[in-house]
Amino acid sequence: MVRMKVLDPTAPPPEIGADPGPDAGTLAGRLVGLRYDRTWRSFEWVIDEWTTKLGDAGADVRPWCAGNRIGEEGERTRAQLERFVDEVDVAVVGLGN
Repeated sequence: MVRMKVLDPTAPPPEIGADPGPDAGTLAGRLVGLRYDRTWRSFEWVIDEWTTKLGDAGADVRPWCAGNRIGEEGERTRAQLERFVDEVDVAVVGLGN
C-alpha cells in the first residue's frame, strides 16, 4: 500500500498577547457603532445578534456599511467613516481574525 504525506504550507500564527484592548465601560446610554462591509455577508447575522445584546445593555446601535475604497466612491466612504467615528461613543470595526 502506498502512503502519502500531506504537507501544510501555512505558517504558524504570530505569538501575540491576548490583550483585549481598553474597557469600553458601561454601555447604557452610549452610541455603539458597528462597522461592516459586504465582503463577509454572514457578518450581518452577527450584527443582528450584537444589536440585540447591546440594546439589552442599554446602548443605541448604529451599523455602518463601508463602501469602496477607491475613486469617487472611496472619497465618499472616507467622509462617511469620519462622520461615523465622530458620532459614536464606542466603535467595533473588526474582529481581529
